[in-house]
Amino acid sequence: MEKTELSKDQLKVLKASFDAFDKDKTGSIPTDVVGTILELLGHTLSEEELEDVIDEYDEDESGQLEFNEFVQLASNYVEPEEDYDALRKELREVFMMYDKEAKGFIPVDSFKQILRELDGAVPEEELDDIVDEIDADGSGTVDFEEFMEVMTGIM
Repeated sequence: MEKTELSKDQLKVLKASFDAFDKDKTGSIPTDVVGTILELLGHTLSEEELEDVIDEYDEDESGQLEFNEFVQLASNYVEPEEDYDALRKELREVFMMYDKEAKGFIPVDSFKQILRELDGAVPEEELDDIVDEIDADGSGTVDFEEFMEVMTGIM
């Protein structure tokens, strides 16, 4: 698989994904969540493939991936920049369909509806966790940048 040179935006997305799984803010994530993150990026690996990938990037064999190890691993699964720009444009259009009054944000209920439409199998509790993570200020709304963070992590 070919590594993609990551842009600042892509690094921001990866940092947000990493931070979401670094719950204790230790600067590392357990290797057992790597499969979940890759699935969120749209790549499902077999157990064997996943073990190989983790062995390759968990250089110190700590069972944890530091951010730099995670970025090296993830760069194999991130689409090239042109696709990111096109994706951003598409997501802007989706966002604006729900932001009918052009306020620059959508209610979390609308955001949950979008997530349900993308993947009807996501449990309600997981949707609540995603919303809690993205709506850190508790405003009850999601602005476009927050929306982008989640959507680029899921797709």
